[in-house]
Amino acid sequence: MTPTEYAERVLFSTSLEEKLAIVPASKVIVETEPSRSSFEFGSLQPGRPEDLAFVTQKSDNSGRSALPSRPALVDEQARGRLLHFFANHELLAAELMALALLKFPDAPRAFRSGLLQTLREEQRHTRWYVERMKQCGVTFGEYGLNRFFWDAVAPMESPIDYISRLSLTFEQANLDYAKHFAGVLREAGDTTSAKILDQIYKDEIGHVGYGLKWFRKWKSEADSDWEAFKKVLHFPLSPSRAKANGAAEFNVAGRLEAGFDPEFTRNLALFERSKGRTPNVFFFNPEAEDHIAAEQEKRPFHPSGKVSALIRDLEITQISLARRDDIVLMQKPPSLAHRELLASAGFVLPEFEQLAANREIKKSSLTRERKVRSVKPWSRCPFAEKILGRLQDDSVWKSEFAALFSKTEQTQRFTKWMALPEIETGQQVEKAAFSAAGRGNRVSRTNPIDSSNQPCSIVEPWVERVFDYSVQFEYDGTTLKNLGMIRQIIGPRGQYRGSIWQPKFLAGVDSDIARLMANDVMPFYAPDSEMCSAIREWLDEAGFTGPFGIDAFIYKLADGSLAARPICEINPRQTMGRVALELARFVAPSRGLQFSLEKASLDLVSDFDLGKSGKLERGSLILNEIDENSAFAVKLEILG
Repeated sequence: MTPTEYAERVLFSTSLEEKLAIVPASKVIVETEPSRSSFEFGSLQPGRPEDLAFVTQKSDNSGRSALPSRPALVDEQARGRLLHFFANHELLAAELMALALLKFPDAPRAFRSGLLQTLREEQRHTRWYVERMKQCGVTFGEYGLNRFFWDAVAPMESPIDYISRLSLTFEQANLDYAKHFAGVLREAGDTTSAKILDQIYKDEIGHVGYGLKWFRKWKSEADSDWEAFKKVLHFPLSPSRAKANGAAEFNVAGRLEAGFDPEFTRNLALFERSKGRTPNVFFFNPEAEDHIAAEQEKRPFHPSGKVSALIRDLEITQISLARRDDIVLMQKPPSLAHRELLASAGFVLPEFEQLAANREIKKSSLTRERKVRSVKPWSRCPFAEKILGRLQDDSVWKSEFAALFSKTEQTQRFTKWMALPEIETGQQVEKAAFSAAGRGNRVSRTNPIDSSNQPCSIVEPWVERVFDYSVQFEYDGTTLKNLGMIRQIIGPRGQYRGSIWQPKFLAGVDSDIARLMANDVMPFYAPDSEMCSAIREWLDEAGFTGPFGIDAFIYKLADGSLAARPICEINPRQTMGRVALELARFVAPSRGLQFSLEKASLDLVSDFDLGKSGKLERGSLILNEIDENSAFAVKLEILG
């Protein structure tokens, strides 16, 4: 039998016994000139007995049999189902190796010889699984058989396609699964199955090493293994498929034994891209109000140096809002070392994508072609529409939204909850109609401010604020959700400096303030309150949905008594208060956090400990990566 005849039998036979019949190497004739298969490869499907056919539709989830849980594996039937899942993958691997032998007759003889040997081992693995699952009371074909491996690898057009997709992706992932489940099955008392997986794991190291050797021969010398691997894979494949999901630990030792260098392994450990879930796309544009003001005034806008630094240094805060499989667009994604730091602090990192120099999505970006769940800019604005508008059908920006950002409009609309006492003399503050985080506030401590020549601003009494806070909401057009309350750290001119989150919002607060908040103020923020109903009506008029925050404060009157301003301003966008609220997910139970913006310094370092929960229990973390060009440091400090 020639290798071509062997491959045709494995690929096209409709008898499982025939597909898995292993011909000794001594009985296979090495072809001087490999014969070429007469089959058309375009829409080729492997031969299968009827009971081992793939699920009917590629998208049919019946082929995605969920792996049994760890506790369930004490049951033989559950163990059989687990082995059934693995047997399908081993059979697919054997069929795909046979297909590669047929597709690439001109590949180097040593490559084909190694491929044939690997195919024999995959046949053996399948036989082991089939026999063992039978002992567990499960018949091969009893559960749906997923075809994803076939659809991802079969279109291969070159040997490097084969090794990058099968050897370096799916077989590399099995370095995690085989080792992990060998341990789980041994723990469940099934030493027979565990020994099978132990041997398959050892063989898999050799298979991956074989693929890596040829990959290095054929890739560009100018690219590292990691860069070349990322380039050669095409959607829906990505490096994230080359490792297990959260069910199994990332196996560093196995990869090093297979021949990967430490740099490749470190990069793969942290790489994230959705394996199926449609991602959300996050974009940081804290200068949105400035863009809106420029559009209202029919003038161009270019961020100042300070605002540009703010954008660059704070864009990492999006990791608090994103989830695994989401995409965060950044001017400067975190380095490998900084991603390792964030991961060691318990963060589950999204996929990072670098923007072009003009902050637009690169023309070569996969995100331009992918289906996305939704786009989530920090704030809606004309610039966000320019950057993200092409990624979804719904508009990011409508002209009706502009009024929502206007402090002037808010003051007129919500006078009942924003009014301050009349003060004939004393300090005043001037706010631009469109501004954020207190940027551009002008405080007069002596003379009244004359704003007659600046109609796009408002002037308010400057009162003695004793407790600043924000309330975070999410509105989907039907339901208004109060997500939580955050204490705010505000500078001398009303500028945002940071936020404090505690498991109990009023913990440690002065008793008089706490009493006023609990009895009189907090009811304002109930979703069905008069104030929130008015806000909902206001949002509905503009057709706005999404996140928003209300900044508010407690202040002292002239007689020293306390009063509340339930609305200081409404921010129809994400806020740093929302970031602090989301960061609480990474903090150990009973601990609080302080999130603050500080002047950047190369001397700032992270020093923290994780508790038994795997969450931050002590110390501080610098979220952004500080370098000589940084202006701001984003600091997360654990309280309590």
